[in-house]
Amino acid sequence: MKQWFLQFKSHPWIKWPVICAAIFVVIFGVAFSANAIINNVYQDKIFPKVSLGTNELGKLDLEEARQLIQQRIDFIASRGFVYQHSLKNVIVYPYVTSIESKDTSYALVDWDVDTSLQAIVDWQANNKLSNLPNKLKALWWGRDFPIVYQWEEERYLEILNDSLRDVLLTPQEASFIIHGDELEIIPEIAGQVFNYTQAMDDTLELILTLQNKDIDLQITADTPVITAALISEMGEKILEVKNKGELRFIFKEQEWQVAPEIWRQWLLAKKGLTDLYLGVELEKVQTYFVEQKIDQEIELSVKDAKFEIINGKVDGFVSSQIGRELNWEINLFRIEDTLNQPSEAEVELAVKEVQPHITNDDANDLGIVEIIGIGESDFSGSPANRVHNINVGGESVNGILIAPDEEFSLMGTLGDIDGDSGYLQELVIKGNETKPEYGGGLCQIGTTVFRAALATGLPITQRRSHSYRVSYYEPAGTDATIYDPWPDLKFKNDTGKHVLIQTRIEGRKIYFEFWGTKDGRQVSMTEPVVYNIVAPPEKKVIKTLDLPVGREKCTERAHNGADAKFDYTVWYAEADEPTNITFHSHYVPWQEVCLIGVTEEEFAAEQASSTPENLPE
Repeated sequence: MKQWFLQFKSHPWIKWPVICAAIFVVIFGVAFSANAIINNVYQDKIFPKVSLGTNELGKLDLEEARQLIQQRIDFIASRGFVYQHSLKNVIVYPYVTSIESKDTSYALVDWDVDTSLQAIVDWQANNKLSNLPNKLKALWWGRDFPIVYQWEEERYLEILNDSLRDVLLTPQEASFIIHGDELEIIPEIAGQVFNYTQAMDDTLELILTLQNKDIDLQITADTPVITAALISEMGEKILEVKNKGELRFIFKEQEWQVAPEIWRQWLLAKKGLTDLYLGVELEKVQTYFVEQKIDQEIELSVKDAKFEIINGKVDGFVSSQIGRELNWEINLFRIEDTLNQPSEAEVELAVKEVQPHITNDDANDLGIVEIIGIGESDFSGSPANRVHNINVGGESVNGILIAPDEEFSLMGTLGDIDGDSGYLQELVIKGNETKPEYGGGLCQIGTTVFRAALATGLPITQRRSHSYRVSYYEPAGTDATIYDPWPDLKFKNDTGKHVLIQTRIEGRKIYFEFWGTKDGRQVSMTEPVVYNIVAPPEKKVIKTLDLPVGREKCTERAHNGADAKFDYTVWYAEADEPTNITFHSHYVPWQEVCLIGVTEEEFAAEQASSTPENLPE
């Protein structure tokens, strides 16, 4: 040893590499030990000073953190976001709730607690030494993780705007009316509106932080773009155009004449890039086409090739049909261009083809052989409107073919949810008001299709549980809510063959049968577990002008909030390991909601005041 030391001492070129290596080993050992100690100490706890959306979660286990965040979300759900102004206070709730059935309720703001917390878990589970500095930094200075959310901003703003529409002066563009050979110009009206940009920015901050501060509404001027002076400058042009005779629409061999006194009502001034021009109001044109049934004579409904199932066997298919729609983008341009020309007022209508998703050629060899999965649900006790909507929605899905590797969208399949599609309305609570809305009962379709996709073993790519627990969809946790345009129910057809959906309604039960070719996959589900039971808030009383004064109408009894989960496993024929998924659902406590009829004075006073609670610490 002595000899080795003397040699080492006599060769200084060896000294420093050895020293550096030793230092590196020591540092590595310390880092490795520190990393192991940190991971061991906080193996089942969230690191100190770690927060989610500024909400401190340090030293809590995962379930405690989930409960804390969910408690704050549930409180906001019951309290709502409060907007204050001297003229009026308004509350917008993150959930739109139905007066008649909870399954029509949907989220305007939806926080994904599990995904948000999983980001923290994944960060802590990263045991690479490269992540150690981040962990040490977090222990010293803290770290805030963003909360994952979905915000239907446009729909939210619409509700806020409607709630405040009666307070401030809505601006009006200048317009005109033609009286014989004279032009009457109606002057513009300057308005005042709330600064919705600022209000929405403040709302987003509360969404991201789960705070409950009131939002102060600011007023801003809203000046009309189209003024009386500008219309006056184009007065000669307007009078020149009005002297045209009949406006004729041409499609192939068909012709429709529109009298001057009709099409003159369509005229209005529009703002171009530099100045005003004379145009038409598209909505009025489209209304005329509907009233005169011109659209019915031109348009054709697109039809997919659909299989017919007779006595449990595929018995052929209904032929596909290419659809045809009026191309209003082109037609609007042609109408306005024709009216502004001195030539004859004739418009050749433009149409566009709509190709079927499944054609006759596609339907020759699709592998539609047998039932590969069934979903069912019970809608007993549903009111008549709900039953009607379930039947309409079920028929829309019946016969749909899903191509291999295609992602199925239920909302895309259902199409427009309105009266023209055969749906009926029910009352929902939007902000401080009750309004009729279409779609009650369609979540029965969403839930049943979800169960059919699970039974078939198809990958679920988008699914949200209901905001509230609904008796139609027990057991809890096996439901799926839908609303146009979001949330949607989506899944992928990974069977390698086409999948055919067949609808069957027997009494008050609805079934969706998925037909295709079995590929050997096996599916299992555990019974849902319901936990974190939360008592409902106190009874909510909403003053309304829709009931006689003093009459109370309570539409729902209170229900507890809860969480639910079930484990889902799919074994594929050629896979070494199964696919395991846990589906989580959270249900907000449902309070008793009652309407009471009041006078207009009492209603106005209610709209102008609010007494929100504060979020508990």
